Amino acid sequence: MTTTHPMQRAPIPGWARASVLALALAATVATAAAQSPASIDARVDALLRRMTLEEKVGEMTQLTIQAVSRTEGTPTVEHQLDSAKLEEALVRNNVGSLLNVWDVAFTPQHWREVITTVQRFAARKRLHSPVIYGIDAVHGHHYMVGATVFPQNLAMAATWNPELVRRENEITAYETRASGITWNFSPVLDLGRQPLWSRFFETFGEDPYLATVLGVAAVEGEQHDPRPDLATLLQSGSPRVVQHASRRGAPAHDDPPVGGTVFVAATGKHFLGYSMPLSGKDRTTAWIPERQLREYFVPTFKGAIGAGLRTVMINSGDINGIPVHSSHEILTGLLRHELGFTGVTVSDWEDINKLYTVHHVAASRKDAVRMAVMAGVDMSMVPFDFSFTHDLIELVHEGAVPESRIDEAVRRILKLKFELGLFDNPGPDPAMLANVGAPVFQAVSRQAAEEAVTLLKNDRALLPLSKRARVLVTGPGATSLPALHGSWTHTWQGTNEAMYPTGVKSVLDAIRAEIGAGQVTYVPGTTEHDAIDIAAAADAARRVDAAIVVLAEMPSTEKPGDIDDLTLPDAQLRLAAAVEATGTPTVLVLVENRPRIVRTVVDSARAVLMAYETGPFGGEAVARILFGDVNPSGKLPFTYPRYTGAIEHYDRAPSADVTADKPEGGYDPQWPFGYGLSYTTFAYSDLTLNARDVGRNDTLTISVTVANTGARAGKEVVQLYVRDLYASVEPPMKRLRGFEKIELAPGARRTVTFRLPIQQLAFIGRDDRPVVEPGDFDVMIGGLTQRFTVR
Repeated sequence: MTTTHPMQRAPIPGWARASVLALALAATVATAAAQSPASIDARVDALLRRMTLEEKVGEMTQLTIQAVSRTEGTPTVEHQLDSAKLEEALVRNNVGSLLNVWDVAFTPQHWREVITTVQRFAARKRLHSPVIYGIDAVHGHHYMVGATVFPQNLAMAATWNPELVRRENEITAYETRASGITWNFSPVLDLGRQPLWSRFFETFGEDPYLATVLGVAAVEGEQHDPRPDLATLLQSGSPRVVQHASRRGAPAHDDPPVGGTVFVAATGKHFLGYSMPLSGKDRTTAWIPERQLREYFVPTFKGAIGAGLRTVMINSGDINGIPVHSSHEILTGLLRHELGFTGVTVSDWEDINKLYTVHHVAASRKDAVRMAVMAGVDMSMVPFDFSFTHDLIELVHEGAVPESRIDEAVRRILKLKFELGLFDNPGPDPAMLANVGAPVFQAVSRQAAEEAVTLLKNDRALLPLSKRARVLVTGPGATSLPALHGSWTHTWQGTNEAMYPTGVKSVLDAIRAEIGAGQVTYVPGTTEHDAIDIAAAADAARRVDAAIVVLAEMPSTEKPGDIDDLTLPDAQLRLAAAVEATGTPTVLVLVENRPRIVRTVVDSARAVLMAYETGPFGGEAVARILFGDVNPSGKLPFTYPRYTGAIEHYDRAPSADVTADKPEGGYDPQWPFGYGLSYTTFAYSDLTLNARDVGRNDTLTISVTVANTGARAGKEVVQLYVRDLYASVEPPMKRLRGFEKIELAPGARRTVTFRLPIQQLAFIGRDDRPVVEPGDFDVMIGGLTQRFTVR
């Protein structure tokens, strides 16, 4: 796909791109990797001893780029830095970190100019400490024009493909580092268990195991040097992600121009419990008992910390009335002492001051600073002024904050800068910028979109449609690129259509390209909330072979995304119902950033596709699946609710389940977790365990045979669930304990083997501590069950 953008400068010729790829991506970090942790620690200690209090506190201060800029960026006007403001912030106030854009994505060339200028001013500091620059590159480096944009995390989770997630984050890390940015505020490790929450789409779904596996893949993809793997990808010319390439290999002849022992610092966010607000509104109170907090919300962070996560961003809200920024128990006791996190903790936007202005647990702005720093916050995203800096200096002079606590925080920040190689080369690499948006990078995004789209209904095998069919396309998602991309795309909310490049196909564009414009009738039908011409859409449906109704939620995140009702807007439901009432076979395509209630139009639809927010190739992925070029393989990473007041998760307790003696209630979702159809069929057989009686420190080997019994090749996610029959705490009906995505040709079969450490069956007991209890357990895969006993 070739795209152009209103702010993009002259493109780099293909021959130049190819030659630079061969040179730049073949590099490894041999020199940087030679820096041992001991040598970095020694450099940190030596520098810290030379620093004044003012220099130390400056390192703990993070400002938005707006605070050091003269002109806001727009689709037609380039952003400008302000030299006087840079001098004041970086040189006179020793600010150690900047973040963000103002207010639109920058071109690669402008990022190079911005980072180079910022680091030039930082070099004027007495000790020449570089700036660590942060960005929310949450589905690709979407704040850089021309960079590779990927599906949102929820859609990536629907692929159930950790290697795709790893590759996505390798590409994101490469393109982020190419622009000179070394700190990515990603991945979101919150669980998606409150679908009202506006940032649901940023999660990897509702399950701790799935989210942990994908979160670890994201962290490793960001922080390990991706250049050897990407060089292999580019040299092969193949976009297909099957197995993660080895990072071992001979060093390149020339040292790389940028890099360190950490390539880009990943950020686990938002520690802890941010995604479970009781009301569903962003940044509001979460009520999470200690046992549930540890059972569901800690594992993703624990896994990422085990993978070497270097930074953590703090939950903007409160848990059980205690703002997390003020909780020494959570930020020091749990995060540091129990989970062993050694990296940098950073607040979210203005959150320390909000302890005073919003939460009212601090009596003044300065008291809020004291409270947060003593709780365990290392860096404050202030983000506009020097209030944090001045207040903290005063607090140290007053004895309210010991300088030893300042030294602790600054040591972590300086160590991260050394690990990133910023003291050796803080600027961008122009050679790397030449590779931004490489065709094989784009191909990975396309593959991710195709593997994410989930077929939820296909009554009487309506899909795939014939390419000779005459179709109606209607609904607000048919033409909306922002709906396909979601928030954090070119702008914060992702709604500025002027920033979207040309050449990206909407669902309507992609269907026209797939079968020919002459076979496609388009009627808008509705906007997101209002009817336009529903009657015209219904009339057009009577004259075609099939109708494709693309329902959508427009992008929104954080407070602007707060809603009061999960039900899709009434105008869209009336459009779908009117089209279905014509009797024309109808396909619903759901372009959503969270599951919206569509119960009233599902039964009359012949087919339903969940398209999520699948990015620049989402429209093409939908079209290719509708007309059979791609066999869908996505699986829901969350339980899709049937009613707005019936939010249950697959790992529900027995008391929440539908049983023979309680048919009137319980778990009755629209579609369950892990669900997704294919154009072929798979049969499971021969579920075997290597033992029926195991100890608590043993590992159980489980195998099952999967056969493709249909007429076309397809991908299947083999999902391993375990059920604890009896426990001291009411056990869930089942829990995901393993999965593997496989591809089978027609008639082919494969034996899939899992190794399950029995310790993985631990749950948080009545004493709020993990425990594996003896007893009977069921292994469940593909409708098959086998029982084993833990001694």
